[in-house]
Amino acid sequence: MGLLWRFMAFSPGVQALAGLAEVAAAAFLLFRRTAWLGALLAAVDMTVVFVLNLTFDVPVKQLSGIMALAGIILLIPNVPRLCRFLVGKTTGPTVARQISTHRIFVAITRWTGPLLAIAMLGGSGAVLGNMSDWARFDEPSEIAGIYTVSGGSRPNFGDSQLTQAAFGQLTKAGTAAVGLRYEDGSLQRGTYSVADGNEVTMKLYPQQKGSQGLDRDYEDEATLTYSTDESGNVRLTGQGLVTTLTPDPERRYLFDRDFSWEPRVPINR
Repeated sequence: MGLLWRFMAFSPGVQALAGLAEVAAAAFLLFRRTAWLGALLAAVDMTVVFVLNLTFDVPVKQLSGIMALAGIILLIPNVPRLCRFLVGKTTGPTVARQISTHRIFVAITRWTGPLLAIAMLGGSGAVLGNMSDWARFDEPSEIAGIYTVSGGSRPNFGDSQLTQAAFGQLTKAGTAAVGLRYEDGSLQRGTYSVADGNEVTMKLYPQQKGSQGLDRDYEDEATLTYSTDESGNVRLTGQGLVTTLTPDPERRYLFDRDFSWEPRVPINR
């Protein structure tokens, strides 16, 4: 599951296109004349999601499977029209089932349905946008980056010597992700925040071992003092730790590599 999450997170373009495909399917399903297109998109989108959930062991297999099946069921009445379209024949009238053909009911639902659909799309979008602050992030902290630890003392958090550290650059409300790798190979994740006076406070989850849920409580907290030099090295002191972090460009290579239309040496890493 984590591998799939990181694969999707690596490319913002993939995230945007995948989200657009699912939102478009929902939007088209809300209108009678485009319901067939929404059903087609929903069947394709959710079948792909269902297969990914199965093969990467994501817990919501049942829900995505039901949504894929719902898309297929909604598409069934339009399959003959789609087949005629593919072979170049006249598709015939749009398949549009109505709960009632009563004149007053039809007159009311003709407008209330689309208006409700627009309200649902706009309202849910506004709520999600407000919750995420419209994807606006804080400026990255001074120490954001990926580092190799150059010697130093052993901290009083963790089970062994610290060898690598990664301070995330996507900062929200002053907090970003942090990851620490120790000499024994163990990994400890958490969050960090930088305060005035060159202090960095880390809240760390238990070390990554075996099965772990998404909801975890912090196990360790450490407040360290840092300083940086012209080379980008970070000096950390406190909590029994005195060490220097050296930027590791090799581990940032795929993140920093720019996009180009021109043919160049392929990178397979």
